Amino acid sequence: MALRTKKDTKAKNLWIRFVQIAFIAVLLAGMQLAVSKEWVSRVFLASPSQIVQEFVYMLKENTLWPHLSVSLQEVAVGYLISAVAGIGLGVLFVSFPLLEKLIDPLMAAIMAIPKTAIMPLLIVWFGIGFKSKVVLVILFCFFNILYNTVTGSKQTRTEHLKLAKVFKASRAQTVFKVLLPSALPSIFNGLRVTAATAITGVVFAEMAAAKNGLGFLLNESQAVLNTPRLYLVIIVVTVLSVLFVGLINLIERLVCRRWMPISL
Repeated sequence: MALRTKKDTKAKNLWIRFVQIAFIAVLLAGMQLAVSKEWVSRVFLASPSQIVQEFVYMLKENTLWPHLSVSLQEVAVGYLISAVAGIGLGVLFVSFPLLEKLIDPLMAAIMAIPKTAIMPLLIVWFGIGFKSKVVLVILFCFFNILYNTVTGSKQTRTEHLKLAKVFKASRAQTVFKVLLPSALPSIFNGLRVTAATAITGVVFAEMAAAKNGLGFLLNESQAVLNTPRLYLVIIVVTVLSVLFVGLINLIERLVCRRWMPISL
């Protein structure tokens, strides 16, 4: 029975994958046909062949990688700062409830500020270069990670905390051996959500004001009506988001394999 169930599950997964691939194939074929038959203006839609040609051209001319590398650096630095600061402050909030009461209103106020409204101010403070993009990524990601850490830590089972107290665990031991392992699912949920948000934040910031980056490339493509390049950049951003989320999922499996047994 178990073997049959495993085979049924495998067959179902294969069928789902086939349907997904078929849908994408039909969509691409429809785009190609619509553009080649001029059912849709090339100003509004690019065919897959045009997008591939543009991709090859940009690789040959080395016009994609310089912008891509700038955006990746901005995302990496901003996201890393958000993760370290968000998890660290979340642990401090749970460890010192008085600190949470003092600082939480300020955090809530900053989180409520519309990102589109603060972008001009960030440009005034940090310029149109690297720093303003990193700060905006932090604003997009930090609070989600912070409050997911706090929520996960507060959901630690009471018996685990009592057991740590019985064994006279120090505050640091309680945090790293009880609170954090229990909060890992919630923490990684925040990291996963903000993984795609970080890239969106960078592109938005670069579209507002930048000399390079994927957002700058989007603006430039739109200005000269280079539709294939516009679609290509959108595809690149989408693929980056998917890969980033996949990387977080991989790290989650590796970390939880090491820490989750400790919390049980």
